[in-house]
Amino acid sequence: MNRTIAAASSNSSRNRGVLLLAAVFGILSAMLMFAFLSSRGGGDGISQKLAEGEGAQTVVVVAKNVNVGDKITADMLATKTIPATALVDGWIKDSDAQTLVGQVAVAPLYAGEQLINSKLSSFANQNTLTWKIPDGMRALSLMVPHEAWIAGGLPQPGDRVDILGITAYEVTDPLTGQAKPDLVGGYIAQDVEVLAVAQSVVKTVPKVADSKDGNGGAAVSTNPASQAISPDQADATYEKAISITIALPPDLVAKVAMIDAMKDDEGQYRILPRQKGDADPISGKTVYSFEDIFPVKK
Repeated sequence: MNRTIAAASSNSSRNRGVLLLAAVFGILSAMLMFAFLSSRGGGDGISQKLAEGEGAQTVVVVAKNVNVGDKITADMLATKTIPATALVDGWIKDSDAQTLVGQVAVAPLYAGEQLINSKLSSFANQNTLTWKIPDGMRALSLMVPHEAWIAGGLPQPGDRVDILGITAYEVTDPLTGQAKPDLVGGYIAQDVEVLAVAQSVVKTVPKVADSKDGNGGAAVSTNPASQAISPDQADATYEKAISITIALPPDLVAKVAMIDAMKDDEGQYRILPRQKGDADPISGKTVYSFEDIFPVKK
């Protein structure tokens, strides 16, 4: 019995010795591998070799987190060589990094990610009409038959205006058979933005006296062809508004367009500029009839 216990104890000691020896050899192997890698440039050298494989590209990456709307600066960009299998669609070559400076982030950018064109915008077309239309609005252009309809053509892009519509018809009184005007005027839209005012340069026709009237005064010719015009007068011009473009909610576009489509003696509109900063809705009544202005006496 004693011999059996002694043998088991001997085997256990021998196993521990083998495990200890294996651990020593493992540590020694790791140290030798570390020394070898250090002599060859370390772990980074292996990563570099992998990155420089066939199809690898040096691309622009984000150097630090960038929020939406931030303008890209040089310190936000870096370059990195990426293996072909890790390249993302839309990657940007390192040689194009400088062209990205000044553009605006249209999506969040995170440090280390490859930069792609779809996350940046130069806003090159920001001066076109579509960039000026507010969210949820539609742009509508109105012809200007008379500048008095748009406050003398004085409103400018960015001004806020109200739109007054006026309709005029004749109705026949069924009792008397007499025709009477049926006028209705009302505010169609309030506090809308002027997007553009188109103008045309028009030649002026100066009034030049070319004869005397019976009282010894100057008689002004009404025939431009018969007038003696100086070179300075011939070059005289003025600007005349020919259309105005406004931003309207979709539900009001048709209403304003219908007034614009009517003949002048049936429907008209008026552009009423607001004071700067005044966005308050009109209080009280906003639609008036002929009887409201000229009450019928009973």
